[in-house]
Amino acid sequence: MILKKFTQPQFLQHFFQIVGLAAAYFIAGKIGNLLAIPPDYATVIFPSAGIALAGVLLYGKRVGWGVLLGTFLLNLTIPIASTHLSEILNSQLVNLAIACGATLQALFGAYLVRRFAGMPYILSNKKNILLFLFYGGFVSALVNSTFSISLLVEMGRLSKEAYFENWLSWSIGDALGIIIFTPLVLVWFSEENPIWQSRKLEITLPILILFFLTACAIFYDIKASEAQLKTEFTQRANQLSFVLESSINNNLNILRSFRSFYSASSLVERREFQIFSEEHLKNFKGVQAVQWVPIILDVNRDAYEKSVRQEGFPNFQITERDANNKMVRAGIRAEYAPVAFNEPYKGNEIVSGFDNFSNALQQETIDRARDINDISASKPIKLLQETGTQKGFVAYIPIYHANQPVDTLQERRNAIKGYIAIVFRAGDMIKTAFGNQNLTDLSYRLIDISAPIDAQILFINNDQEFKTATSKQYAKTFVSLTTFNIGGQSWQFEILPTANYFIQHTAKNISLILMVGFILIIMTIINTLMSAIRDSEEKRTTELMILNDKLEIQIAEKEKWANELSLSHAKKQNVESSN
Repeated sequence: MILKKFTQPQFLQHFFQIVGLAAAYFIAGKIGNLLAIPPDYATVIFPSAGIALAGVLLYGKRVGWGVLLGTFLLNLTIPIASTHLSEILNSQLVNLAIACGATLQALFGAYLVRRFAGMPYILSNKKNILLFLFYGGFVSALVNSTFSISLLVEMGRLSKEAYFENWLSWSIGDALGIIIFTPLVLVWFSEENPIWQSRKLEITLPILILFFLTACAIFYDIKASEAQLKTEFTQRANQLSFVLESSINNNLNILRSFRSFYSASSLVERREFQIFSEEHLKNFKGVQAVQWVPIILDVNRDAYEKSVRQEGFPNFQITERDANNKMVRAGIRAEYAPVAFNEPYKGNEIVSGFDNFSNALQQETIDRARDINDISASKPIKLLQETGTQKGFVAYIPIYHANQPVDTLQERRNAIKGYIAIVFRAGDMIKTAFGNQNLTDLSYRLIDISAPIDAQILFINNDQEFKTATSKQYAKTFVSLTTFNIGGQSWQFEILPTANYFIQHTAKNISLILMVGFILIIMTIINTLMSAIRDSEEKRTTELMILNDKLEIQIAEKEKWANELSLSHAKKQNVESSN
């Protein structure tokens, strides 16, 4: 029974109408995307909106399923930056909601046109044309933009500050798509208005030519502006990357200065270290602390701790963190790498005495510095003195015993005396590097790509903003990735523009081109339709005049025939009376 219903001609007709409308919506949407501009790639003219309204006007509200399907498939082609299943599902739910908004717009627009614009004889006179432009073009085009933009803001996928700009561009794109393409579809597919039947090409060609010229001008301006914007963005991003890398390397050079200082002295005392540190750190605001980390054998541990206590630190001991993340006396191991000198001391008290060998990753970093006789940086870590969420890292440079050879790996391991460590808070380091530059129009982050994936991020200026920017289509084109080596770690500095960046650097001529093209297209639509109406009326008038002339001739002939008949009848009566 069900199969029989599905094979009935009426069902198949409805099915192909829905599928055909979905296909037409999808194809028109892909064409419209050629006129999309960043940041959200809103389409300047969206033909699919016009095709959706025309489809519902021609075939009824049941083909709204075609609008829903076509919109969802079109949005499905937009790439999703995230690979997480939850984010993918959320994105598809948003796409489905937007598809519902597009369907509601087409249904509501069809209702308004039928109610106010003289359906089924839509576009049959000047009044109906103007009513269609107002209700079908401008009023109905507000439905999907209002619904979808509000949804995106509510879900946090669009900032409240960007609401109006996105709502306006969405509404204008849909309105222009309806005004241009709904009349064209009706002219070609409506069978209820005979006015258009013989003038389809005369109505269509001028409108399409103007649309094509306007679209070409907009497309050229978008691409030219985008190319210029890409060049400017690349130059700015490269400059920022260079500034950051140079600033980090300059900070790391403090380690080389301290190594020279230690090489020039047989014994560096705490006060000397403090004075030397103060002199250097006043010019390096991004540095959290500079430390002297000696190698202490277990047999010398007690004597070492006692000597530090005698310097005025009565509670000093070599420490480590326990399973509960509390600082406790370090367990017994063959050797230790405690923080002996720590400048500035204020704010970094907790790290005094901390054994760097108590953490396997830190020991790996230290051993690498010893083995390569150069600077070695740690992976992103949460610093012991950090009370917030900011990440940091520690860089080490080895100090060897004087007059001992360090040419081979084994010689360096035998000659190691200790390390100079420099501690950075990543956010402070980046803030210092960029100084007073205004970077509110950029999203950026610094990651250690040689670290595990879940521990790569050193700094991100705004996590939500960066995720939002990454999910946009422009992330493929407008992205700067700069990789540099810091102490044996591969760091990558990523920069993306925010929506505000594109607002500030929007294409200058699009509004003018759109306004001129829109006015010309509106005038052409009205003139071609009115011309068709006038020609139809003139044709009907001519046909009526011809019919009237024929009727007058027929009347005259009938009167002549009647007169002749009457005369014949009179003659017959005279003959009869004579007899």
